[in-house]
Amino acid sequence: MKIPHLFLLGSVLLFIGAILYDSPYVPPKQGGQVTITYWEKWTGFEGEAMKAAIDRFNEKKIRNSKGEVIYCRCMSTTQVDRKATLAIAGGTPPDLVGLWSQNTHVFADMNALQPLDPYIQRDSFDMDRYWDVYADGFRHRGQTWCLCTTPASVALHWNKDLFREAGLDPDRPPRSLEELEAFADKITKRDSTGRVVRVGFLPAEPGWWNWAWGYWFGGRLNDGPDRITADDPKNIEALKWVQRFSTKYGNPEAMLAFRQGFGSFDSPQNAFLSGKVGMVLQGVWMHNFIKFNNPHLDYGCAPFPASFDTRGEEVTVAEMDVIVIPRGARHPEEAWEVIKYLNSHEGMEYVCAGQGKLTAFKKNTPGWMETQKHPHLQTFIDLAKSKHAVSTPKLAVWMEYRAELTAAFDRVWLHKSTPEEALRTVRERVQPKLDRALEIQRRRRQLEKTP
Repeated sequence: MKIPHLFLLGSVLLFIGAILYDSPYVPPKQGGQVTITYWEKWTGFEGEAMKAAIDRFNEKKIRNSKGEVIYCRCMSTTQVDRKATLAIAGGTPPDLVGLWSQNTHVFADMNALQPLDPYIQRDSFDMDRYWDVYADGFRHRGQTWCLCTTPASVALHWNKDLFREAGLDPDRPPRSLEELEAFADKITKRDSTGRVVRVGFLPAEPGWWNWAWGYWFGGRLNDGPDRITADDPKNIEALKWVQRFSTKYGNPEAMLAFRQGFGSFDSPQNAFLSGKVGMVLQGVWMHNFIKFNNPHLDYGCAPFPASFDTRGEEVTVAEMDVIVIPRGARHPEEAWEVIKYLNSHEGMEYVCAGQGKLTAFKKNTPGWMETQKHPHLQTFIDLAKSKHAVSTPKLAVWMEYRAELTAAFDRVWLHKSTPEEALRTVRERVQPKLDRALEIQRRRRQLEKTP
């Protein structure tokens, strides 16, 4: 296949820019060392945690089959998925890329990744150590395309001071959606003119899971890899619940104006951190931003209530950051050694401790939990191992699907569409796109099999 000159030139420029952006290039020692490159999305303390883990890997001086010491350079790379796509297309990919579980299957379907199964089988790598929701995320179309760097799950966060002010027990979170609404009403506050200055809860804040509310009502977004179920009755029920909040404390325009007063996520003006919203659905990472922006906040974490009887297996969205070997990487065997280290107890526990997250393992090293600074880490671990832990669907058109679901949420929130109409429109728009994508994949696989 011919490679467009623009893609090749772009890849070279990106590679040079990445080198200049990060630490100085360390050339391989002649005959004694091989240097591999790792593009990772993180900056700040998260990026430092990963780079420190890679430093630990380098200190081990692990050798390849030729006896060369493997040296890994970890570089913080913005828009890593876009740049990796360009570099892979141009034939100049790094040896490792840090992606998200929600888009790994898309890269796999583009034939942009190398499967890890040959290395897993060769080294008898233990794949039973992971919680099911994460282990499932590694695989797509019968092959393993990635392993984990840091996992996550999401939970209800509540402001205990606002609970106290409202006369609520600060140590008792809502256990049902009815209680959540009742608590939210008590926390909500207006000024002398009747304008809302604080709300107990808004489904639209922070807006990161507007596509996912159906899961807490027992809904599903797809039936297998080829059928879109956006207008599942349970998903419709979820958006009806959401829509009530858009007028619960004022008209949609007033609520929109209220939300526009929220500060950026990573700042003291964050809606939850500043006390403008009393309860929020957020991930395990939220503790870090609380620590940096409002360290005196007294808060709790608990499973977000579901509308159905979960029988103790609570609902959560469980995603993860992952590491992959791009198609065309020059040093895949050496890259696998880095992946293996980051998925050892030493490697993953080190990175996750640095980022304040749980690990993907069913069992951690004895004593590791006792050293963690996240006060509610066990809540997120319990959620990750739940039978109702879900991740984003592995659909070829997931990003388009998610965008359509988000647009549907917005139309419903602003009362420009009923939940039934909005979700039916999503299905009618996305299903043909999925059908076309599956047909393209089928033809590509046929061509790959053709001698």
